[in-house]
Amino acid sequence: MYSPFASIRGFGRAPAMMASLLCLFLAGRNASSSDNARIASPQAPAATAHLAVRPSASNVSFTPLSWPNQLADTQYTLPDGTLVTHIGGRVRSRHAREQGANNQGGIYAIFPVDYFEHRTHDITIYDNAVPGSADERVLTIVVRPQSYLHGTNFRHGYIGRTASDPLQPTRVALYADNGGMKLLPGGVITKTPLANYNALASDPNTNYTPPSYDVPGNDFVLVKQINTKANENHRPLRTGDLVEFELGIFLAGDKTLLGQTAYYADALVYKAGSTGVHAWYRGPEYNVVRPWDSTVMPDEALSGGDLTVQEDTSNQPDKMLEQAGTNIAGYNIQPWMEGRRLFHTSFATGAHTEPGNKPFPEQAGKIGPLFAADACAQCHFADGKSSPALGSPLSKQGVFVSASGSGGQQVADPRFGSRIFQGMLKAANNQTFDGRDALLALAPYIQVMGKYPDGTPYTLQKPSYTLTDKTGAALPLPTRMSVRAAPYLVGMGLIEAVPETELQRLVTNGQVDVDGAGGKLQIVPDPLNPQINRVGRFGWRAGAPTVAFQAALALNSDIGVTSSLLPKHICGAGSAGAACVAADARGALVSDGDLNLLTTYLSLLGVPARRHFPAPELSDSANQLAQARVANGAHLFDQNRCTACHVAQLQTGTHMFAELRNQTIHPFTDLLLHDMGADLADTFTEGVAGPSEWRTAPLWGIGYVAKIDPNVRYLHDGRARTLEEAILWHGGQATNARNRFMNMSADMRQQVLEFLQSL
Repeated sequence: MYSPFASIRGFGRAPAMMASLLCLFLAGRNASSSDNARIASPQAPAATAHLAVRPSASNVSFTPLSWPNQLADTQYTLPDGTLVTHIGGRVRSRHAREQGANNQGGIYAIFPVDYFEHRTHDITIYDNAVPGSADERVLTIVVRPQSYLHGTNFRHGYIGRTASDPLQPTRVALYADNGGMKLLPGGVITKTPLANYNALASDPNTNYTPPSYDVPGNDFVLVKQINTKANENHRPLRTGDLVEFELGIFLAGDKTLLGQTAYYADALVYKAGSTGVHAWYRGPEYNVVRPWDSTVMPDEALSGGDLTVQEDTSNQPDKMLEQAGTNIAGYNIQPWMEGRRLFHTSFATGAHTEPGNKPFPEQAGKIGPLFAADACAQCHFADGKSSPALGSPLSKQGVFVSASGSGGQQVADPRFGSRIFQGMLKAANNQTFDGRDALLALAPYIQVMGKYPDGTPYTLQKPSYTLTDKTGAALPLPTRMSVRAAPYLVGMGLIEAVPETELQRLVTNGQVDVDGAGGKLQIVPDPLNPQINRVGRFGWRAGAPTVAFQAALALNSDIGVTSSLLPKHICGAGSAGAACVAADARGALVSDGDLNLLTTYLSLLGVPARRHFPAPELSDSANQLAQARVANGAHLFDQNRCTACHVAQLQTGTHMFAELRNQTIHPFTDLLLHDMGADLADTFTEGVAGPSEWRTAPLWGIGYVAKIDPNVRYLHDGRARTLEEAILWHGGQATNARNRFMNMSADMRQQVLEFLQSL
């Protein structure tokens, strides 16, 4: 099969698969009408059920994605029966369960200063049966750090309290064993368990000058062997036992060069006798009001399969969308960190968007003459989404424009080409970067009044806009214009790994949908070979077929940074783009290697776990009530047939990244195009999508976006202030589902919303 990444040059360890990111969903082709006419308010269902026009299934042929150069498996069984798990870890500033004063957020989930400089490690867990025993196990845990260390605490067997403590977890960092690790000569395991483990030398246990500050390789590898359940009187370790462990990291060398040298690490939970580490939550212990011991998440809570992130035990919900997937490969963790650095780097100044981190001067000066933002993280703060603000230039939104050509075809806007750019940066040295060509702002919203069948009133808001030049002089709006919010980013790699056969199955099932809510595949040209068609997956109209294309496209369109995939500036179209055309002479400014790092970061972001999942052991009344309401809300969501489009479960197939393969995921999307009705229609067509057709938006992680931005708004243009308003805007094929929601009691509607907030 043809690989869309085969012709990208210069990628070493992994083929290029540049991930979906930034403020751009699609390349200037999504738009909504700027017509300010009053829209009809969603109302209660009529006596006869509404059947929207079913989108016609595309009869355009396509070629499935393929990855001929796949990275090594990370969970497998050796011929002798040894179970092997290969994962990556990073340094942390404190323990997982710690919170600040008055239950304020801790610092476990943050990224310490200079996190990208050799602050990661890969971990291989070898799990062996003990000869002659029915179920006893022994674990050999090998740690390869990115730096020389002068000490490594290996804490395992979480207990959280001592016998002298009251019956509550007063010591959140206490483990049954807090010993060191041993040095592994030559750094290579030939057979486990290690027969000479007890004779191995311990780690240095005192600071020293390392031979270099480069990656040690096999010169410095650590090992720990475990054959007892440390927090249960050191009885033999058995199949099914949970082993929670964390590392204490102490970098060797000159602190004035290294900065911080003492760190904590990930709290990892492994189940003896099976591969992979597990997303975990605080299970029951000592009958306390809020339990603390680690318990494996049930399958239904694992929104992102093996990439699902553990419970937010440190009360940092605003950080939950920017964590690495739980089972990220050891060989991917350092590239993931370096990709995160790029995501947070200004391509104007090279500065990191998070204070205290070293700048990246090699990336400075690459920003285009016209731009929307200077760094990916400007639009995706904490990897969340952007929202429009009334009266302010929509600099963190994608503003796509076009004009109507002969026969109604879309052509470039003669002034702006395909995009209005509104970025402006005043750097710390008083240097100003002005990437604006005009200023689009929200005018006062048009208020749309309505009532539920039970008489409860509501008000929706339809956006309208004003356009000025940089001096403030009024300009006419483009003939066609679309304002698009930047998305939150979790799960994109998993979405790409869903095979086309899975999506075709959903299309087939939808052809007999009782509400006429069947969807269709988006079909778009492959960005590297337009003669080949692909299934579109990303963007509000699924206009991007791969996460690879979306990366280069977004860098170019939002920041004005060129790459080998798109070496010419997209901002060059239209009369405002003369400087962009001149800048094309610089060629590709971001290397293929850097694009690959950015891809790794975005593809392997972890997905938050479901909250308030059924857990009978969490027996306090508040937990039990929340579980019951969320469970009933999920039932109502399904009963209303919202899951006809927001499909609860998909299965991934093969992929370049081992972490994404063969996962059961719960994204609540079918990735198909659906007719959403006239109220949400615009004047654009894209691929096989008509003006009112939109891709079903994934819902995983949606309960966290308001934790990042309390003023977050929803839907493609940010018109909905709440998830409730987003539901009420649904029309077309979603009309019957929306009307069922409207016909429910107020408390039942609230339970549906509580379910959505739990995702």
